[in-house]
Amino acid sequence: MPRFSSKLNAQIYSEAAEWFVTCRSGTLDDAERRKFDHWLRQSPQHLSAYVELAAIWDEGPGLDAERRYDTETLVAEALADRSNVTELGRSTDASASPAYSRVRWLAAAVAVLSLGLITTLYVYMFRDPTFVTHVGEQRSIALSDGSTMELNSRSEVRVHYSQHERALELIEGQALFRVAKDASRPFVVTSGDTKVRAVGTQFDVNKKREGTVVTVVEGRVSVQTNVPDARIDPMSVEVKAAMPQLLVAGDQMTVTDKAQPITRPDVARAIAWTQRQLVFEAATLAEVAEEFNRYNQRQLVVQDPELYDFHISGVFASTDPGALLQFLRERAGVQIVETDGAIYLTKKRAGVVTDR
Repeated sequence: MPRFSSKLNAQIYSEAAEWFVTCRSGTLDDAERRKFDHWLRQSPQHLSAYVELAAIWDEGPGLDAERRYDTETLVAEALADRSNVTELGRSTDASASPAYSRVRWLAAAVAVLSLGLITTLYVYMFRDPTFVTHVGEQRSIALSDGSTMELNSRSEVRVHYSQHERALELIEGQALFRVAKDASRPFVVTSGDTKVRAVGTQFDVNKKREGTVVTVVEGRVSVQTNVPDARIDPMSVEVKAAMPQLLVAGDQMTVTDKAQPITRPDVARAIAWTQRQLVFEAATLAEVAEEFNRYNQRQLVVQDPELYDFHISGVFASTDPGALLQFLRERAGVQIVETDGAIYLTKKRAGVVTDR
């Protein structure tokens, strides 16, 4: 049985449990690793709590979660430790010694503490999981029901499965969902005020600055929003939800603060990001910058309002930002100014030296 410290408070164990689960998830980036290292170095108690939790997890199957062993059994295990036996050996009646009393108390404390720490770990382990990708990272995640989701760069999805519903929240970014059929548990993805409901299908949800874009690759989905459409009295001051709209394979709908029509785009282009491609068709520079910034630490900023109506088309590798920047350099009227922190797009003016 692992040794435990009776001096560590519940808050330290709670923090250690959260770090333990985060480390086991394998999602730590460099910034989080530095935070974890800083937390460990803040106090020896932090390191002690983390090591204890790791020991409990490793020995979890052998812990007495069902209280099958009484205190005497725990005492017997404690007495097997030579440091305890040495002190107890000084008395002919071990049960009468102060050391024996301390061992009994420690054994009982260990039992209670073990159960408490296991409970803490399981609370963190089985809370609603959240999956995150960072700049330039993409992940494919297998969900417990057999569904899968692919996360684009700089994305975050929280998953909450219940007996009656498979609920997911797209907090940020973009995800492609391949849904396993389960008629008794609909698959619902929420993005802001938009809810996408499916049973067995494949669809893409992209939470952009101007709204949420839903693209159906296979099957069909129902899109429910709080955005009024033409069927709702425009004079009404009440907040009403629009009627659900049914989208079938090949359909795309952009949900904004105004009603938008269903379109039929090139679906392959809509999910080209899964192949590490950026595809633009008459896209504004603001839209180009938004996509570019998902994959690059140094952000692209449209600094000049005169460029807001500038449109470009093309296919670029998301792993090669230089190719897109070179393409923009070659556009008439566009000037690039690079700094260590950002890349600025301004209107090129006569007689002005272009980017460095």
